[in-house]
Amino acid sequence: MASLSTKLARLSVIALLGILGICFVTVHRAGAPQPLAAAPKYKRHVRVLDPYAEVGVLLRKRADPLSDKVGQPSIHPDQNLLVTGKQAMVACDVPLCSTMGKEILQKGGNAADAAITVALCIGSVNSHSSGIGGGGFILSKHQDDVISINAREFAPAGASKYMFKDDPVQSTIGGLAVGVPGELKGLWNLYSWHGSGNLTWKQLFEPVIKLNREGWPCSALFASILETESEKAFPESPELMASWDFIYKGGANSTGNANRTLVKEGDLIKRPNYANTLEKIANSGSADIFYDPEGDLARSMAASAQKFGGVLEATDFGNYDATVEKPIHVTVDFPQGKRQVYASKGTSSGLAMLAGLKFFSKVFDHDDQDLFLHKLVESFKWLAAIRTRFGDTPANYTFNLVKNYTGDQWIEDVLKQKKYADNTTFPWENYGPDYDNAKSMGTSHFSVVDANNNSVGMTTTVNLLFGSLVYDNQTGIILNNQMDDFSTPDAANAFGLRPSVHNFIRPFKHPLSSTTPTIIVDEGGRPEMVIGCAGGSRIPTAILQVIAGVYFYNYTLLDAMAYPRLHHQLIPEEVMIENRTLFEDLYPGGIKSLEQRKNNISESGTLTAMNGIFWVDKDREYHGVSDYWRKLGRADGY
Repeated sequence: MASLSTKLARLSVIALLGILGICFVTVHRAGAPQPLAAAPKYKRHVRVLDPYAEVGVLLRKRADPLSDKVGQPSIHPDQNLLVTGKQAMVACDVPLCSTMGKEILQKGGNAADAAITVALCIGSVNSHSSGIGGGGFILSKHQDDVISINAREFAPAGASKYMFKDDPVQSTIGGLAVGVPGELKGLWNLYSWHGSGNLTWKQLFEPVIKLNREGWPCSALFASILETESEKAFPESPELMASWDFIYKGGANSTGNANRTLVKEGDLIKRPNYANTLEKIANSGSADIFYDPEGDLARSMAASAQKFGGVLEATDFGNYDATVEKPIHVTVDFPQGKRQVYASKGTSSGLAMLAGLKFFSKVFDHDDQDLFLHKLVESFKWLAAIRTRFGDTPANYTFNLVKNYTGDQWIEDVLKQKKYADNTTFPWENYGPDYDNAKSMGTSHFSVVDANNNSVGMTTTVNLLFGSLVYDNQTGIILNNQMDDFSTPDAANAFGLRPSVHNFIRPFKHPLSSTTPTIIVDEGGRPEMVIGCAGGSRIPTAILQVIAGVYFYNYTLLDAMAYPRLHHQLIPEEVMIENRTLFEDLYPGGIKSLEQRKNNISESGTLTAMNGIFWVDKDREYHGVSDYWRKLGRADGY
């Protein structure tokens, strides 16, 4: 009989990643095909024992949303990692993509134009975390117009509420895990609404097409991820991995070679089939060719998903649209004055983060270190509770939620009912969550500001590392596994909580997400901060922590992003800290003060990877910071 460690190693493939967070949106449905009553049974294309065994352990093992991060926080960040610019800035996970975005700006493009190129570049180089086979959320400010674009994947017509009830493995790996990709439609809507008009759609693709044809050196990060996955997911999925090419030495020539080896750091990676797909889309002049149900691209992707048991049809692509709407917006009284804070709408966690920020701003009172940390953690807990109320919900329900949690009355009720105290925390029931089946996920975020005060924040993902592991080698597209981010009825999560009724699977429905691209606008209308990050349920708390550090505790953006982060999500009832030793060095006695207020403390390892831009008015320049410490990123600007 297999040992427990062997069993867990094999089972770890079902945990992958997920914890997605919250909100809402209305979906365009064209034709609305009839959904299937239940998912079809099919042979799993992954070797697994009992899919439910040790699920609680597994959710905390391979399902770490920061499993693609290689570093640690710092309390003495190298000043050379700060990039300054008088006019424009791009901050993302991949240095060459930051530079590519800067070059688009220098050619006459604006923030929206640069964001399209940067997104395509990241999806090429960091293909484990993003790409046009996935989706995301875009927040864009163009002059006085601010929009939120929900480019989140949605469930195919053949999806159903109970499709994963008897076999959770299928929600993470294989064709059944694939949702209809939304990233490209989101980028097209960004181009249509906020593009400069100075550069064509094709021109924004050209540098990325060239990159995929000529290649780039395999990074330490990508090599590390491949090494990790080669010990976990890849060996358990031989049928799925047979079609993969660019991650192996020899590329397309390696297909069918049983003895092929993965690329290592420094090896040249080329993706010619992906370049061909991008070129086809670029030459077409829009995203329509990708979503044409009669076209080669949609048919090829659907066929790849179906080959491994999926219900995705080419017609599902024709039913997809990326919703463009006004973002969620609050006015916050910072010590520096009033600021307009915008966050993504849709099924993201924008509203929850804004509610947490409003709570913190109300209770903060020039506090000492210990009280600052306590109020931050309490804000996290209210944020976590609030985000359990959201999903892809009806418009009137959504309207009332936004109205309630962007206002002040709920905070006044909390204080009046003594559900907050300076000297203690409370059990999770105090915060009144609406049960949520939370999971983790990995993502990529980038921020752009141009010389005309336009800005874009975009968070993009294929969900777990390399998505569903379904790779369509005809198009070079890696297909997502966003179906894993839905909840399943009658299946409690690893911590005993019932799943969220707002997040059950329904055809054409978007699953919940933790992503929270955020823009803060100063009193003069300038985008003062553009920020977002990767890290699953830890995303909104990390953004709140950095905003609080910069605006309320006068940290520089460099310090606020480099410093160790903490996190609380109600369940489990513990404050997670990235690095206990560094945290205690930065905040002497801070851990003890949290414990005295009845908090449990755990050391979690790296929590989130962030990219941000901040305008420093006294120096009249932008500070661009990418999370070098956790993901080797670097900003670029001028």
